[in-house]
Amino acid sequence: MSIAGFSFEQLLILPIAIVAFIVLLTIIVFIHEFGHFQVARWLGVRVDVFSIGFGKPLARWVDRKGTEWRIAMLPLGGYVKFFGDAGPASNASGDVQNEQSGQHEQSGPGTTQFPRPDQAEIIGQGMTPEERAVCFHFKPLWRRAAIVAAGPFANFALAIAIFWGLLTVLGQGVWEARIGTVVENSAASEAGLVEGDLLLSVNGRKLESFNDLSMEAKLGAGEELVFQVDRGGNIIEITAMPRRAEMEDAFGNKVKMGQLGVSPARDGYKFVTYGPLKALGVATEKVWEILSTTVKFIGRLILGKEDTSQLGGPLKMAQYAGQSALSGFDESGYQEQPSFLTKLKVSLTNFINLAAVVSVSIGFLNLLPVPVLDGGHLMYYGYEAAVGKPLGAKAQAVGFKMGLVMLASLMLFVTWNDINSLLSIIS
Repeated sequence: MSIAGFSFEQLLILPIAIVAFIVLLTIIVFIHEFGHFQVARWLGVRVDVFSIGFGKPLARWVDRKGTEWRIAMLPLGGYVKFFGDAGPASNASGDVQNEQSGQHEQSGPGTTQFPRPDQAEIIGQGMTPEERAVCFHFKPLWRRAAIVAAGPFANFALAIAIFWGLLTVLGQGVWEARIGTVVENSAASEAGLVEGDLLLSVNGRKLESFNDLSMEAKLGAGEELVFQVDRGGNIIEITAMPRRAEMEDAFGNKVKMGQLGVSPARDGYKFVTYGPLKALGVATEKVWEILSTTVKFIGRLILGKEDTSQLGGPLKMAQYAGQSALSGFDESGYQEQPSFLTKLKVSLTNFINLAAVVSVSIGFLNLLPVPVLDGGHLMYYGYEAAVGKPLGAKAQAVGFKMGLVMLASLMLFVTWNDINSLLSIIS
């Protein structure tokens, strides 16, 4: 059944994708902003507003410390507004900026720092000592840096907590990095890999599972990978070069990645359960693997070794959120008819796992040294720490504008990719 070119499944997934995306983004944004908020409070900064979403508030209340909490109309982000800020970007308010220049009218662009520490007394003329004591812009450099970094690291902490919970409650299925079958005329067969080979390492990095092998191959298209192989007790070296090929991801979407042409041995699967402490270590390793894989992927993009069409934006995130929320109800992946509770469990597990991965990605994105992002603020703080004074207001403003252009360009590009991807699915 189809309506105007859309299948019933595609029509069904649309509202689920929208709801799942909003839930996913709300949780991740809340944790990110709560990181800024909580560390700010610990370090004595007054927080005026904590908002989930932008635009007109749908609900608001004030806590006992004077912070106004908001749930706003557009659930596509959020912000924390500190005392002294002109707005959610943590720019100094008009009064503070005026005092920086000694003028009575606001002049020049807003920045997140003051020109020189020795101007503190001039800046503080319009504030009481009590107000200066709780203003973000008057805090020592290390406190401001800690508050800014707290958002991304809260995202990493959320991902670790999610993985820890899944590993502790459900455990984890692991495929041994042993080859079961080799596709004829594939990169693996040409390299000399055969059934039964146990792959120990690649380019000196230990392979813990077949998933590690798969990830190395996916991000190794066109590169020589040197494997240490256990073949019947003999340790040998084999060099293979994965080929770029179109494959399907876990949700059936077409992606272009490196491919060796091997599958795991059927008897190499084991289910592992973890105690709380071991699970914490494994969860932390998972977050580190996502970060290192992301860095490698970006490096390959810059060098032209990866297809830029693989980059996705909000629409792609919404698509994956909807697919993960429905994944347990795809009966093609079951050998026997599952119960409704089993389907629901699989869907929730995949959705929660996706939330962890997206949380790491958003944390990483915010740490990039791009002005207007948390990483850009930290870059300016690094300059201030090294030189002994903040970067000039005009230089910061130029960086801020360049950062906006870079982010806007990236958003347009990934949205265009998203639209093309959706059109290819429909067609």
